[in-house]
Amino acid sequence: MKIKIVTDSAVQLTAAEIKQYDIQVVPLLVGFGGDLIADTAVDPAEFDRQMSISPVLPTTSQPPIGDFVSVYDALTADGSQVLSLHLTETLSGTVNAARQAAKLSQGDVTVVDTQAADRGMAFQVLTAARMAHAGANMATILAKIAVIRQHTKTYLFVDTLDNLVKGGRVPKLAGVVTNLIKLKFVFELVDGKLKFYTRGRGKKALIKAQERILAELQDATRIEAAGISYVGDPSVAREPEALLKKVTPQADLMCARTSAVIATHAGVGAYALMFYTVD
Repeated sequence: MKIKIVTDSAVQLTAAEIKQYDIQVVPLLVGFGGDLIADTAVDPAEFDRQMSISPVLPTTSQPPIGDFVSVYDALTADGSQVLSLHLTETLSGTVNAARQAAKLSQGDVTVVDTQAADRGMAFQVLTAARMAHAGANMATILAKIAVIRQHTKTYLFVDTLDNLVKGGRVPKLAGVVTNLIKLKFVFELVDGKLKFYTRGRGKKALIKAQERILAELQDATRIEAAGISYVGDPSVAREPEALLKKVTPQADLMCARTSAVIATHAGVGAYALMFYTVD
């Protein structure tokens, strides 16, 4: 039985990858007040610029359940199965909307929380799509992406706590104090949840943290694929990209601006490092 792949727009995929594997991407919604629009319709660079000057955090929302039902019913009308892989539940209600839609759909739909975001999601999505095109069954694909999920590392480097303050995730006073002393934070995505990893003063502290992360990974694993996603000026990713190319030349590396929804969570000046490793 043919298996078709669905994901959401928080994933970091190239247009060529989406076309090659017939991946259906359901967009999340975003906006600066008023009506929300599909984040795939937003110019990322312009969105980052607006966010940097906006006094309020942009509004984001998961796709409507009806959008998922429509996609699922259309894809399964020929008897195919659907494997739907989504952004970690801790950052969005998207996967829960997909689960509800799967129950309403007339077709055979399996929904998975990737416990990842951005290119970290793509490691699972692309593997599932390649295996589906090769004729693998659902159980085999699910077993493989579970292994990938366990071997995916994601680190978020935050230049400012402004968006976390606007989103109510940290007290306003904490944001003011950390900005005054130029304190930078690094978080790790563990089991789909952001956990504090380290902090330091100035941007050099971020590069030192990155060097430490790579050293730890290389001591025990081989990095097969990597991703760098950033918010704001592309220059924020230049040093991290140069270091990754030097230290992990064998890795398949993608560096790109992140989606509007992920940018809203991270804030201007942030970047993320994502790795798929093997023992």
